[in-house]
Amino acid sequence: MDFLFKIVDTFNAYVWGLPMVLVIFGLGIYLTFSLGFIQKYLLKAIKMSVSTGKGSGEVSSFAALAINIAANVGTGSILGMTTAVVEGGPGAVFWMVFASIFGFATKYGECLLGIKYRVQKDGEYVGGPMYVMQNVLKNKPLAIMFSISALFMALTGGNSLQSNSIADVLRSSYNVNPWFVAVILTAAMGLVIFGGVQRIAKFSEATTPLKGGVYILAALAIICMNFKGVPAAFVLILKSAFTGKAAAGGIFGAGVMAIFNGMSASARAGVSRSVFATEAALGSASIGTAAAITDNPVRQAFISATAVFWTVIICVMTGLVIILAGDLNNPAFYGGNLAHQAFNTLPYAGTPALIFSLSLFAFTTTVGWYYYGEKVIQFLDSSRMVLPFRIIWLLALFAGAVLGSKFSFHFFISSEAVARTAAGKSVPFMWGLAVLVTTFMTLPNIWSIWLLRKEIKKDTADFIAKEFGK
Repeated sequence: MDFLFKIVDTFNAYVWGLPMVLVIFGLGIYLTFSLGFIQKYLLKAIKMSVSTGKGSGEVSSFAALAINIAANVGTGSILGMTTAVVEGGPGAVFWMVFASIFGFATKYGECLLGIKYRVQKDGEYVGGPMYVMQNVLKNKPLAIMFSISALFMALTGGNSLQSNSIADVLRSSYNVNPWFVAVILTAAMGLVIFGGVQRIAKFSEATTPLKGGVYILAALAIICMNFKGVPAAFVLILKSAFTGKAAAGGIFGAGVMAIFNGMSASARAGVSRSVFATEAALGSASIGTAAAITDNPVRQAFISATAVFWTVIICVMTGLVIILAGDLNNPAFYGGNLAHQAFNTLPYAGTPALIFSLSLFAFTTTVGWYYYGEKVIQFLDSSRMVLPFRIIWLLALFAGAVLGSKFSFHFFISSEAVARTAAGKSVPFMWGLAVLVTTFMTLPNIWSIWLLRKEIKKDTADFIAKEFGK
């Protein structure tokens, strides 16, 4: 296990350093300027997301967006941002937001391709990078590599590790037996996924506003309690944004500072967290987008890209809470402990709101990633393997939760060094594998977007001229 972990960690350290920074954000910057800074249409896109769609598809435009948000707005939006602030300083908040601006364009591009080249299979609309690679670029090996990587990511980072975090936070906070959590989670998941895409869509539509609303209200309450410190917090964020430490904890800044100072471990963490937080460049979001009822791929691409905005809202709120109410200078607090300590400053409601949000964020992430996994299975082997996949999914979910009965999830203890001792080798190794497979999702997806960039530009220009009059 130690040998394998070292190999995976070394690979991740190199790839998720300067090379991935340049590739991911280079594409985002290119698309932003090539498409005429499409981020300026954010408000129009949000308005379109709540309007009644027309055309063909499986679920409403908002439901498709909700599935994507369910998958990518998870515990990483809270704990990932908390860890970034600890490792990189308050300036990491600035770089997270800055990077997400360009991530909007990347997610827009991949979602446009996902729905433009969707197909009908087993009686429903399906799509995603694998179909683009196979049917448009005529590169089936690349499509298979993406699919296998996405499937592994779904089963680990999108499933077992999420149930592990739920079981551990409930055990740590309320001494709930992980075996009990495992049974409840498995039963609830079964009720959702055996209802097919329609039930998954309805579940996502119902829970997405709920999980975001509870968390944002609690965070706003803490910010209001510390309102006098808000101006100083923003000044601190801006002042520390251009220091080496802040850039390392941030995302795009990590790459900039790395050119001069060498790539650090926190820089690698910042880059990988950016992809996990927004899923921009990962390609998974276009799988969910392909199910949307729409009459124009560009319209739905705009709607799907708004998921980046909602993710940024959660991340910024988290960053402000940690800066205003968290004990950043106390080395005993790290990741989940720091978030818990900061939310605990809100009497009565703070800790329950955090625990509820973390648990629901993690569970909805598993639902969203299940949908991605099922569509990948359909691509690889039609619908014959869907039922076996559902059973495997439930078993992996159960196993991940039970893992919390022996080991403490590493986000909820004071340091990563202690984490690897307390949590054993299995959990950090699985997280390392999850980061590893995202490499083999991200690079093929970025390559596809780059090869089809002219189509993206033309389709966008035509839509904007017709719909927005520009």
